[in-house]
Amino acid sequence: MNMRYIKGILIFSFMALMSTACFARKINEFVKVSNKQFIVNDKPYYFIGTNFWYGAILGSKGEGGNRERLIQELDFLQSKGIANLRVLIGADGTNGIPSKVEPTLQIKAGVYNDAILDGLDFLLSELGKRNMKAVLFFTNSWEWSGGYSQYLNWAGKGKNPIPSVDGWPAYMEFVKQYAGCDECLQMLKNHIKYVVSRTNRYTNKKYTEDPTIFSWQIGNEPRAFSDANKPLFIAWLKDISAYIKSLDKNHLVSIGSEGQWGCEMDMKLFEQIHADPNIYYLTMHIWPKNWSWLDVKNMSGTLQSSIDKTAEYMNNHMAVARKLSKPIVMEEFGFPRDHHEYNLKDSTSLRDAYYISVFKKILRSSNEKDVLSGCNFWAWGGFGRPNGNHVFWEKGDDYLGDPAQEEQGLNAVFDTDATVKIIKKYVAQIQHKPLLVDMNATARTQALFHNMKNNMSKGIMLAHQDDAAYGHNWYNQKGRSDVKETTGDYPAVTGWELGHIEIGASYNLDSIYFSDMKQHIREVYERGGINTISWHGDNIATGKTAWDCAQDTVVKSILSGGSNHAKFLLYLDRLAAFFHDLKDKKGESIPVIFRMYHEHTGSWFWWGAKECTPDEYNQLYRMTVKYLRDTKQVHNLLYAFSPTDVATEQEYLQRYPGDEWVDIIGFDTYAFGTESKDLNAYKQKMNTGLSIVTKYAAQSGKIPVMAETGMEGIKVNDYFTRVLLPIIQPYNISYILFWRNAFNNPGHFYVPYAGHTSAADFKKFTENKKILMNKNMPAMYTPVQSESK
Repeated sequence: MNMRYIKGILIFSFMALMSTACFARKINEFVKVSNKQFIVNDKPYYFIGTNFWYGAILGSKGEGGNRERLIQELDFLQSKGIANLRVLIGADGTNGIPSKVEPTLQIKAGVYNDAILDGLDFLLSELGKRNMKAVLFFTNSWEWSGGYSQYLNWAGKGKNPIPSVDGWPAYMEFVKQYAGCDECLQMLKNHIKYVVSRTNRYTNKKYTEDPTIFSWQIGNEPRAFSDANKPLFIAWLKDISAYIKSLDKNHLVSIGSEGQWGCEMDMKLFEQIHADPNIYYLTMHIWPKNWSWLDVKNMSGTLQSSIDKTAEYMNNHMAVARKLSKPIVMEEFGFPRDHHEYNLKDSTSLRDAYYISVFKKILRSSNEKDVLSGCNFWAWGGFGRPNGNHVFWEKGDDYLGDPAQEEQGLNAVFDTDATVKIIKKYVAQIQHKPLLVDMNATARTQALFHNMKNNMSKGIMLAHQDDAAYGHNWYNQKGRSDVKETTGDYPAVTGWELGHIEIGASYNLDSIYFSDMKQHIREVYERGGINTISWHGDNIATGKTAWDCAQDTVVKSILSGGSNHAKFLLYLDRLAAFFHDLKDKKGESIPVIFRMYHEHTGSWFWWGAKECTPDEYNQLYRMTVKYLRDTKQVHNLLYAFSPTDVATEQEYLQRYPGDEWVDIIGFDTYAFGTESKDLNAYKQKMNTGLSIVTKYAAQSGKIPVMAETGMEGIKVNDYFTRVLLPIIQPYNISYILFWRNAFNNPGHFYVPYAGHTSAADFKKFTENKKILMNKNMPAMYTPVQSESK
């Protein structure tokens, strides 16, 4: 047989196989419903999302468009884990109508503003790049995007009333006609077909084949508007949902209902419309202010009743979802700022408490695999800002999430609001992802954490204190390293010490100039290594070293209100300046691990067990984190915690500041003596500590490490392979750090130098597949692609 023919068959077969695989992968990316849960990529999908109704407008090149802001918003939302956006496909009718958002999409029935369609294409293409999803709704019961009233106007039913001008009774009476308006319903069908049949001009992907679309939604809060209309309302929803599914077999369909409040207060109607097989999940909306649960003149006094009534409303609707065995989403809820003002100066503590009450229910549902699958808070204001010269939206103003008929800034969540941190915290918990101490950590700092955690199964990284700065009988010789000279490679992790930086010294307590240390840190980072930094800060009360621990009031004097508090903040200012100055060649911050106040269960430092109470120690740790992170805006740190020689988890956690304050947990212990009893005692301490650390890390999402260990002078020649390796092999820890090789103390070294009697054993230790050196460590600063739970 002709070889060219054989090759052609093989290529064709391979391409066909790849096409099939790719097609299967695409189909698998669509959201499915199974056993009352959303499923994405074969995994349950629970989420915290937002309402971003103006996304298509921002994405346009025409009036109102701002692609630079859109991309900024999407990047920010993605960084906070907000990956499900509820979006208006487009408004209906002419521009220039009070209370209506503009520019509109459907200028007349079937006549389209192509700029908005182009904006929707662009939005979906950008969402797809970020693995984000969109719920797209077609119409609206309310006047702010046209919807019901505009279709009635096009059908010749009269001038559509404007509630802010004509009053709500006139509007409600007018839109009652919608459910029985056959021409209106046909126009909506035409609109739906036009949109669903579209092909995205940026991705060349048909909308029906785009998994970025989470769901087609019939409308925003569709209502019957009277008891008499209920049969027509039911029939319309049944017909329109079946019609959407006839056009698109891949996507879910939802109604967009408020729940009981959108069903003439009739829970049976709510159940009936969601029981339809073409409706894949239930929705509910909750508005404490609009429903008079929240008294804006007494917001703090009516907050708890708002929370309680919200929980009751949610529980009632979740019960229906369980009965129907379908997921339910709380896709609208909003809450004003603390003093009902419309500017960013007004705080959000009441709103944050309300949001937390909702998020906790979703978290519980995700843990129990229950029906409450997510929420979309109302609404995302992001980087937009209210116009201080007027209250309601005017042409040229930023889009803030509050529609044109509402005060701008009423419910919007802005990028600087405290609410954002709460959202990110609960997103991480709902998706069972470890949460960093610094939720604003740089992308590379986040990557370092996740890569350290994800790569523990590949081996234990070897670390050495001050490795490139000096070694046995040498100091500050470029390119030298005792580890490299004995093994042929640098350690994967290098430790450094900041003691004396707090007093303004130019070099640290081990005689390394801080300017040199910064350069060494850059070199470690540039070759892919990790830097960890400890701090033996001087005793602020006496001016002596960290080992001056004769007093038991030093920590107390440092805490807020203490006599040395202000002076200690100056110490922290100098630390912050050092961390801020850690930049690579491109000027980007270098991530480092900061391990402060370590070995605190001993009593040889001024922060030790006999020198302060557990509460004082924990306050000190938290105060330091908060000051560096929040006040000094240091965002390139992972925070490490390491006591010494603890016997139980209870003892370990007695002086533990809390999971929200620690990223990396470890402990310190050393081998003393060479006799069997000494080595056995060391093995016992190591096993006890490693067992405690790895167990707690597994349940808390932290990274376990061996923060310090070694044998001074290495008096047992096979210490590394016979004593240490069997201890650490059963454990998954990120790294093991050996203490320093002093340049000015011949007996003070913890890894062998070239020619030492233990050098061959150390080299053999590093060649074990369990141990990772610099050359064989995984990439640590490449962002990890997040996956939805």
